[in-house]
Amino acid sequence: ERYFVSSAVQFVLDEEFDQDDPISVEMMPLYQCLHINEKLGRRAEFRRSFTEDRSDQLSLILASPVQFALASLGPFESMLHDVIGFFIVEHNIMASAPDFRSKSDVDALWDTGIAKLSDIIARNIQAIREDAEVSGVLQELLTTFTYVMEENSYDVRKLRELMMAIFES
Repeated sequence: ERYFVSSAVQFVLDEEFDQDDPISVEMMPLYQCLHINEKLGRRAEFRRSFTEDRSDQLSLILASPVQFALASLGPFESMLHDVIGFFIVEHNIMASAPDFRSKSDVDALWDTGIAKLSDIIARNIQAIREDAEVSGVLQELLTTFTYVMEENSYDVRKLRELMMAIFES
């Protein structure tokens, strides 16, 4: 099941992102590690370690300090870009090695990421609501983030609910 942003927003975003240039991620090092660990009989241990490492990596991305003032939204935008990259890699791993990285593993990480992102925004809600320019830029950033994640098959309903709570109240 897919959810889309409004057709007007989607049209603009389609223009910004050239769909003819697919994103490719070099996965050969991961496949080599999988093969080596399988031959050594340590596949389950490698999978567990990889899962823990990816969770730690996501926590590090979302631990970046951000402030919601117009002059300082750059770090938040960078954080969103890092989250997009992180989950594009997860999507590629899941698609190319489904017996190694399950949809439930990735969905759990996604839910964790959205919860932490929501917490960051909640801690800054006063600054967002007090400054119309910050609110507008944040809405644009979150709309683009939602669209990109949706295009990569992530469930963005919680993001949409968050955006509705922030911008339509």
